[in-house]
Amino acid sequence: MNCIIPGPNLKIFAKALQALAKIGDDLYVEASKEHVSLITLNLRKTVCVHFNLLDIFFSTYEVDITQIADKSQGVSCKIHMKTLLPLFRGTNLEKKLDYVKVEYDNNSDFIVFKMKYKYDDILMTHQLHLIEPELLTIDISPDSGCNNVVTTSTFFNQLLNMFSNSDDEILFEITKEKAVIRNYYVGAPVRSKSVRSQVSPNGSEFSVFRINLETTINFSLKPFRTAIQFAEGFNLNICLNFEQGGKPLCVTMKNPTFEMNFMIATINPYNENQSIATSSIPARITGVNNDIANVTADDREVLLNENWDDFSMETIGEGRIANKKSKKSFPFNELLDTTKENRRNSNDERSLNGSLKNSAEKALLNTLESNSRKKAKIVFGRCFESTFSRAQLGDVLVSDSDSE
Repeated sequence: MNCIIPGPNLKIFAKALQALAKIGDDLYVEASKEHVSLITLNLRKTVCVHFNLLDIFFSTYEVDITQIADKSQGVSCKIHMKTLLPLFRGTNLEKKLDYVKVEYDNNSDFIVFKMKYKYDDILMTHQLHLIEPELLTIDISPDSGCNNVVTTSTFFNQLLNMFSNSDDEILFEITKEKAVIRNYYVGAPVRSKSVRSQVSPNGSEFSVFRINLETTINFSLKPFRTAIQFAEGFNLNICLNFEQGGKPLCVTMKNPTFEMNFMIATINPYNENQSIATSSIPARITGVNNDIANVTADDREVLLNENWDDFSMETIGEGRIANKKSKKSFPFNELLDTTKENRRNSNDERSLNGSLKNSAEKALLNTLESNSRKKAKIVFGRCFESTFSRAQLGDVLVSDSDSE
């Protein structure tokens, strides 16, 4: 993958990263011939954000997927959000930077960001190490809901200003004529020091108000606020697609060069049979095995003909650690040559480990015993003094109950 983000689009990219960082800690980067996708998912799998950058968003866009076995997957990698976010912090990035070039080779251990500054002709190169490659699959379409509501981000922002920042959840009761939005549901116990708020906008106040199924949905307010703030920064319209409580709410905002989708899990508080588990985002995380393509035909033949029961756990563990560090094909031939020697030394290693374990236990017992002696000397220190006399303790009010 080789693409260049021009200076005028860096503000969009930086704001998108800040919105993604409020949801998840890991960032999935997936590139195809048409677009680049930045995806994140929170730990509870209740919120997923999908940010698509079309090829026209970049001044230069090149993706080589000829070396990938599955052409439908494209190029994918995973990076920690804390390593990427500091690069795009600050104000007026579009005025400071001329462009940012992103380079990534398939099966590489790092991704490169080259930042070209406008002044002094400075080019800074950042190599960010990647996490183990994984592929995130979301089994839901952003426009799959039968209910569709569209309006401006300013309208939703004014709507949310009527609720307190301490509110964690919000409830939508949708009918074909209007929408009732409140921060509580009927029958819920009243919390102390809380204000119940309710707004009832008519359907005519929205640009599009198409309701095919009347329903009630309750969802988290924090990701919804994040979506509204991002859309308002670029004056984008917001589209809500949903079906019913228990199915995800999709908050979509589009631009000719990018598209942002917030998928938020919902519940119906009036449905007693519904659990929180059924309201999570249908997402699957699968590992990407890139080392299989590097295994030669001779190694595969050895794999098929080898009796794996003869290998000890220590030998297999060492091989896996070496393979994980190098990210190359498994050293099968070396492993076969050293297996016999490892078997020969296994009994000696076990006896050595046993003696080390016994010595460690003895050292621990001696330490505990010495500590108990020190405490006894501190408590009964006066009894060990040569000038100690029992008369110094005073009169005995109660005699000893037993010989001890």
